[in-house]
This record gives sequence, C-alpha cells and structure tokens, in this order.
Amino acid sequence: MPTKRTTTTTTKKVEEVNPTEEIVVEETPVDVEEDFNLEKKVTVRSIAEWTTGFQRIETNGDVTIPPNGTVRLSRGEIISQVQNGNLLFTGIDGQGSHATLYIEDKPTRIEADFETETSPQNVISKERIDDLFAIKSIKDFESALHSMVVTRAEKYAIMGFIRKGNFNDYNKVRAVEDYTKLQV
Repeated sequence: MPTKRTTTTTTKKVEEVNPTEEIVVEETPVDVEEDFNLEKKVTVRSIAEWTTGFQRIETNGDVTIPPNGTVRLSRGEIISQVQNGNLLFTGIDGQGSHATLYIEDKPTRIEADFETETSPQNVISKERIDDLFAIKSIKDFESALHSMVVTRAEKYAIMGFIRKGNFNDYNKVRAVEDYTKLQV
C-alpha cells in the first residue's frame, strides 16, 4: 500500500489580512501518496501444482516459480507482463480473473486494472473456498463451484485446499471430485 505523509497547508484571503491583526493559521492534514515506484519488488504467488515460468521483458533471463511457490518481481516487470498479455497474470478474461499467478500487492493489482479499491480480483483463495463450502444447498454449491473453478490450475488448487483444510462434507467433496476429475 502506498505510504502516506501528512502535510499542512494554510490559506487566507489577501484582503482579509490586517498588518496589526494576529494571524491565526488553520492547519488541515492532507494525504499525499508517493509516486508508484516501478522498481519496488513485490511478491507473486503461483496457485499451480507444477512449475510455472516465463521470459522476462525488462531484463534478460527467465522467471521460474516452483509449485505453489512465490517469487519477488519488480512492479515494472509485472506491469510489462500484463501489458504484453501474459495469460499467467491476466487470466481468462485479460482482467486477472482465474489467473495462475496472483500479485500480492494491492497497488500493483490496481495499476494492472485487475481490481479497484472496492472490488477484489477474481482468484481462488482459502477464504473463497471456505465460503463455498459454507453454502448449504448442494445445487447452489455446484453452481458456485462451476463459476469459481474454471482453469486447470484452479482445479488442482481447490483439491489441495480440500486436502489441507479437512473439509468434512462428503457430498460436496464428491461434487468437487466429479467436476475436476481429480481424487482427494
């Protein structure tokens, strides 16, 4: 999140100033955001159960991310990858939905137009899976599952979350297995 500093400003109309009058200064705090630093390194997390990677754009070399691992990249490199249409970042719609790589820095996600201050990026997460399993009706559960889990990486990710999360609803776990064609 951009750092904020507080500054004070004072204003008074010139014609209201009397040289013999004591001047009262009214201080108002103003939030000023620092510039978006493209050189800052931010964490990128992979939801894939396999090694992912891509060729760098701003510098020489490649980026390799281990299964379910993270890597630190400059904001400039991330923005370049997004602008060049790297599907690992942009997902299935070009707006970051169902992306394999998740940028863990909100200002960078906003700069990439993946989310706004009020609406988050549409990616799979532990919290979203917990909310999914909280749905009572199996029909509603399956409908939400089909809209939440679209890509191959998401299918493997939800199975990993189920294994680690100890979800204890046989019918819902079977519905996930039937949809993903994977076994818990």
